Amino acid sequence: MSGIDRKSHPPRAVHRVSGKSPIAAPPRVALQGRSSKTASELHHLDEGLTSSSTSSTTSTPTDGAPVGGGGRAGTSMSNRSDDSEQLLESGAKMDARDKKIIELEKELSIMEEEFQRELTQLSIKLTNESETATFWQQKHSALNQTFLKTDAELRLLRQEINALQSQSKEERERDRDRDIKTRISSLILDRDAFREAYNEAMGELKGMESTIRSLQGQVAGLKSFVSTSSKMDEQVADEVFGESMRKLGNGLQNWVITNFRRAKIDVGKASEEVKEELLELIPTYEAIAATSRIHLIQSIVSRLFVRFIFESYFVGLSDEQADQLKNVEKLMSGFGSTESLNQWRSITLVMFRKGGLEKMEKETAAVMEKLVYQINHIMDSISDVQKSEARDQPLKAMITNAIDLSRLLRIQKAVFSIVMPSIEEHQRTMFDVESMEDIGGEDEDTLQEKEIFCVTFPGIVKIGDENGEHTHLRNIVAKAKSLNSSGLPIQPNDNRSMKVEVLVKEAQFLGLSDMVWEDGLLHKHILQ
Repeated sequence: MSGIDRKSHPPRAVHRVSGKSPIAAPPRVALQGRSSKTASELHHLDEGLTSSSTSSTTSTPTDGAPVGGGGRAGTSMSNRSDDSEQLLESGAKMDARDKKIIELEKELSIMEEEFQRELTQLSIKLTNESETATFWQQKHSALNQTFLKTDAELRLLRQEINALQSQSKEERERDRDRDIKTRISSLILDRDAFREAYNEAMGELKGMESTIRSLQGQVAGLKSFVSTSSKMDEQVADEVFGESMRKLGNGLQNWVITNFRRAKIDVGKASEEVKEELLELIPTYEAIAATSRIHLIQSIVSRLFVRFIFESYFVGLSDEQADQLKNVEKLMSGFGSTESLNQWRSITLVMFRKGGLEKMEKETAAVMEKLVYQINHIMDSISDVQKSEARDQPLKAMITNAIDLSRLLRIQKAVFSIVMPSIEEHQRTMFDVESMEDIGGEDEDTLQEKEIFCVTFPGIVKIGDENGEHTHLRNIVAKAKSLNSSGLPIQPNDNRSMKVEVLVKEAQFLGLSDMVWEDGLLHKHILQ
């Protein structure tokens, strides 16, 4: 291998490496450094060989040069030995250079292999990094699109906010007021619709309650009629009368509260005829109307019941027939004892009741119609509630029960009297614990010597025993219901309001949904 060939080999390797990717720069630098070092060493070796050969050529005499003397021959021999030594040294140097070149070539091939391996690894890494860069570029593109979309929406929202903020305060207030008014109007319409539906439902409920009470009254009347018709000659216990009177009073109270609870009472608009009628029934009607209208109505109806039914000799008889019987009874009272007279009256009226009810039906109906007319005439004159068939039906049922009760009282051998004290303006009527029951809710111990304000329902007093004898005996079968002066409507600052609150809470706890607050008083609405 020539020196020129050895020198040109490393540059070819460097040129082949330089044709690769620029990423292999670090290994190439190292290779070029080592290649430069190898080329430098080869260059020094060539220079040494050249100088050696030049010197040997210079020192060798030409063949035609004369050789003179022994000294010159000795010099020639020494020169030859030196040349041979130099040749040997140069040959040794050439061998050493060749070995060095071989070693360098081996090292160069190893470096090429290492460079190629590193280049392959870097190519793989480059591919991976390229894929990673592509992924993140796509991710960045998606995020950039999302950002642009969000930014556009944000700009739109900011524009809307700026548009809203640009409106004047008055416009916003006007819009808000308009919305509030619209909402209020819709709520009012809903309230009116609910109220109308509630009123319709309450009207139907009242009609059903009136029908129920009418049917209950008819059933009670039929039961009483059957029991008394089958046992006409037997006397009835006082408890039966007391219970019948209690039911009649509760029914009257229910009827008044149901139909006149929200009524406005104005006695001033009544005619003179009605005022005279009221003055005859209840002398203190003006004072009662000013403070307790419900109690006034109860008192009026109760007074009319007493006048048309309980004070009648026997309901169903005409006035002439009743007067005739009264005259006969008056005549017989002078010839016999009171006991005999009571027995005669009982037997006579039992006979009328057994066989004369059908004959007395017309007169009984006339009494009922007259009583209903009188009640409606007075109530229409002093209140703003007009009469109706739904109101008259339960009233007629109560009148029927009252007529049956009055007849049953009249056929007893004992004398039963209806007691309903009349309150006069010029006199004081005191509360009687034995014959009166206070409806104001006060204790009987505190009612002694208190003045009565009004009487809302009559009581029953029995004179004599079951056989009409012992007329000195007197028994209170049913107490009259009254209201004293302290039972007037309670004012907000009155101490009695605490007691009323306690009663209302107890009623709610016990489930008494029939407790009614009316005219400052608590009433119990009892169904028959």
